Amino acid sequence: MLQLALLLMGANFVRKSAPVLAIIGVLWSGLGLSIFMDGLEGMRYFPFHVFGIILLVESLVTLFMAGGAAGAKKSVFYFKGGIFCFIAVLILSGRESSNLLLAILFGFAFFITGLFVMASAWVVRYDRWRQVFFSGVAQLIFALFLFLPYPTHHHGTISQFVGMIMILGGIQCIPLAFRAFKMRDGVTLSALMAPPGLVPVIALPAASARSEGSLIVHIWTPEGSAANSPVPRPVFNRYIAAVDTQGVISTGHAALEMPPDLYISLYPAADIDRSPAEFFNTLKAIQENNVPGLFQKSYVSEAAGWCESDRKIVFSDFNAQALQQFWESYRQLAIYNLTWRNCSSSVAYGLEAALEGVISRQGGGGRFLKLFFMPELWIAAQLRKRATTMAWTPGLMLDYARALHALVHPVRHSWFKRWRQLDKSQS
Repeated sequence: MLQLALLLMGANFVRKSAPVLAIIGVLWSGLGLSIFMDGLEGMRYFPFHVFGIILLVESLVTLFMAGGAAGAKKSVFYFKGGIFCFIAVLILSGRESSNLLLAILFGFAFFITGLFVMASAWVVRYDRWRQVFFSGVAQLIFALFLFLPYPTHHHGTISQFVGMIMILGGIQCIPLAFRAFKMRDGVTLSALMAPPGLVPVIALPAASARSEGSLIVHIWTPEGSAANSPVPRPVFNRYIAAVDTQGVISTGHAALEMPPDLYISLYPAADIDRSPAEFFNTLKAIQENNVPGLFQKSYVSEAAGWCESDRKIVFSDFNAQALQQFWESYRQLAIYNLTWRNCSSSVAYGLEAALEGVISRQGGGGRFLKLFFMPELWIAAQLRKRATTMAWTPGLMLDYARALHALVHPVRHSWFKRWRQLDKSQS
């Protein structure tokens, strides 16, 4: 979440905040270490009930906000709020069985996440995949540590879990601050956050004024772009591919348009072999799987030759000059790769280049802190993490663009009024 929040604030804000970021990282990780050691020693100095009450309030607010959400955001809010509410109730109950359930829940979360990280790193083989693979191994080890009743017999589960999360968060702050110290003028955060070599380092113009016009993210969902009625498979159809009644596979598409003359839409120049025998080899993000790419000329010509996009997310606050410079550099390399340089990844990194620093002109440090109280930041960060460890898809790009839109164009009235309006519309 921190990286994404800093991206929206811009490079100038990050450079100025680098000393503070380093201090916060050291203090936060040190506090996390003390809480973790508290759990190991079984001293229970950590205020469990205060933490449980805060978590319960946050979960209830999230569940309340879910009533005013729409689409996939509603499901995410209900899931997040429900899980947090369940954890809060277990913490506040104070029973021995609750500690065991929390150990199983936290351990299971780390175990599943570690397996996913290891599997995606092994299959995709992107840059630094070995480091990421061993980070997944470390998550598995910590999951086993939570499962085993040693040395505190699950009494320190909450302290160990919270402490480890804080340690990891603080450790992430420190290298960010170090890179911010060394950032040269003209180096963009969007280029640093992207996989090496994918996004060019450009001289990013300052986002001092709102760009006129609109920036449109076009999404052809797998179901929406299918020629015939798709076979109902909700999650698979949305995020991977849809198969219609005739057996035709539709993977969808993503494009980014800034009228009148900028259009980012990347296709392979020739069809890629998608046979089952070559499936896992095709997923590897290696140079051998690079094929010639083809950029479409405009949305009008693409829609005329195929079909209209069934989802559109429109941004009115962005940096048009930064996006233009990104596009001028990005288009020089006409290469397509199914996992690390496809249509959706091109749109994702182009959108990030256009939105870098946009929040900084809406407010200073106060606006930065407000970002962390917006659930959409958590959603966007989770989506980006999953996409960059496996592959960007049109479904992930759709949810990511919606989350960023909510951050850049926040609702001006309260969630209570939104909920009342929704209740009236349904009555």
